[in-house]
Amino acid sequence: MKSLKRWLVRLSVGLLVVTGILPATTAQAASSKISKVPARAAYVMDAQSGQVLYQQNANRRYPIASLTKLLTVYLTVQAINDGKINWDDQVPIDSDLIRLSHNSVFSSLRMKSSDKFTVRQLVEAAMVASSNSAASALGDYVAGSNAAFIQLMNQQSQAWGINAHFISSSGLDNSDLDKYNYRLPGTGAKEENLVSAKAISIVAQHLLQADPQITKISSQTQARVNGTQIFNENGSLKGQANYDKDTHIDGLKTGYTENANLCFTATFTVDGERMIATILGGNTTFTAMNKLVKQVKKQYQLQSVHLTNRSVKLANGTTVQAVPDTSQVGSWTTQGQDGGQITTSFKPTLTPAALQAGRIQANDQVATLTVRDPQTGVTQEVAYRTQTPVTLFSSHQTFSRPTKVAPAIQRLTLQTAVFALR
Repeated sequence: MKSLKRWLVRLSVGLLVVTGILPATTAQAASSKISKVPARAAYVMDAQSGQVLYQQNANRRYPIASLTKLLTVYLTVQAINDGKINWDDQVPIDSDLIRLSHNSVFSSLRMKSSDKFTVRQLVEAAMVASSNSAASALGDYVAGSNAAFIQLMNQQSQAWGINAHFISSSGLDNSDLDKYNYRLPGTGAKEENLVSAKAISIVAQHLLQADPQITKISSQTQARVNGTQIFNENGSLKGQANYDKDTHIDGLKTGYTENANLCFTATFTVDGERMIATILGGNTTFTAMNKLVKQVKKQYQLQSVHLTNRSVKLANGTTVQAVPDTSQVGSWTTQGQDGGQITTSFKPTLTPAALQAGRIQANDQVATLTVRDPQTGVTQEVAYRTQTPVTLFSSHQTFSRPTKVAPAIQRLTLQTAVFALR
């Protein structure tokens, strides 16, 4: 069998180490049998493993318009997950953003000073209707100011190691933001967000990880916010003009400016595996996306491992039932290629927080399953979490020198227990 040309592409996904699925390596990138996308850049990846299935100018930065809102919503969701804000918080809307919302060119949701919007409503307005005022208001609320939020966006990009530069939380460029006092001080008159196709795909990956239900919002073709009907410009969704049952795209975000042209980060599933595809700077983005997705599906086949609940024996001898963060992990090989033998290894793993507290809370990680495919080079780590709290040891536990303490227990206890060596 003729071997197909492959190359390994590394992907940095940073914080997924502690939040669930960690794509330790990526592999098997674009095949020559997938035709070039009529756009500036394109990228297709497995959302769980990070495996790259197609790339075209994927590392070069381009304007991304409203795809910017993926990072804005991610940082909002992360602030919620961290307990800093809540979905039902009422968010004040700056008078300049109200004025922006009255511009029919830049706005899809008209706001009044008397309106009250929750975080949830603004996320919906940003994801469904691509409301620039909603996205900017979220940024102000999360970080305290527009400038502080832009700094947070760039800090997060650096932490992930992605090729991105942000000056706006909405995706508008400075030539438009300046009119509404939302131009970041120290930036150029026409400066705009510049992000690679790979980078914004990774942002989408983190958003899906932080809120797996986000596609329930992004898949809505229309919604109602504060009594106002809003509409989704994603023409690839079910019921829209460019919907294709063979691709079944269910999100995630579209964008357009004169400089960026049409941009689209799409989500879809293949054999139960969540996928992400991005096209930047196209003219027929929905048609091009459907074609790209169908070619990827035709070119690749999935080797999957289905995961179930498992019993985990902790270092103190307690056995708990643990649930995996995902029910399936997979690795992609080209059609006709013999797949490698996927191996798995399971190891109890306690987080530093659990060791420090001496107690496992519900949803804490207690084990890690490592899945390796030597054929593609893909390695994934899946967190297993307990559903019930467990006490590991007393914070005042003491041991005298003659007491025989199992090494595992001693290591476990060392962080918080008091050892009276006499």
